[in-house]
Parts: sequence; structure tokens; C-alpha cells
Amino acid sequence: MVNVAYIRPELQKQIDKMIIKMLKRTPYRRFRRDVRGYIADLQRGEAHYLYNAFFVPYWAFNPNHPKNIGSKGGYFIYYVAHELSHMIAFKKHGVRCYHDARFYEIFEAICPKEYQHFELVYKSASNYNK
Repeated sequence: MVNVAYIRPELQKQIDKMIIKMLKRTPYRRFRRDVRGYIADLQRGEAHYLYNAFFVPYWAFNPNHPKNIGSKGGYFIYYVAHELSHMIAFKKHGVRCYHDARFYEIFEAICPKEYQHFELVYKSASNYNK
């Protein structure tokens, strides 16, 4: 589990609002009560299935980060959707779905289309499916 000292409590409202907005008009809206998101001083995002929590790194939230400047905050939205998709996939299927079809079905439903391209960059740089 992430050391709670790394969590940025002053940003809790921002991620809570993002989760509600993201799930509002999707078949996954019921999951907003089942998971909790946090912004924390970390290098990368994390999903902790046993604790029903996921973590997005502060740098991905930071409005001055180059990826957020170029996308007007869209990179943060993408990052929340990515980690939230892991949590929902686990809740829905009872197993870790990593980056499989079950994960992407959820991701495509909750992440705004204009930010889904960030996943292509992430996937091409990762070794998850090798």
C-alpha cells in the first residue's frame, strides 16, 4: 500500500469530481461508491485491489506538466480513466485484467475519446503484453 504521507489531501476534491464525472453516463456508474482515487507523490499510478483504491501521480495532475499543457489537463483525465478501469475490471470480473479486452472495454467507455490516444502511447512503450 502507498505510504499515506505521499497522498495529497488538498487535491482530493479534484479527483473525486473527476471520478463522478467520468462514470456518470456509463454502465459503470455504480462503481463510483466501490473505489477511491488519490493523487500522490509517486512515480507512476497504482491500483490496490484489496484496498479498493487507486493512485495517480501528482506529476500527471500538475497543470504545468508538458502533457497537461498540450492537452489542457487531458493527460490527468486519461490517467484517472486508466487506473479506474483497472479497479472496475477487477470489481466486475474478480480477477486482475491488466491490459486485456475486459480492461479496454471499460477504458473505452469511461475515458473521453479525445484523450484515449494517450493509451496508445503508453501501450506501445510498455512490455505488458509481450
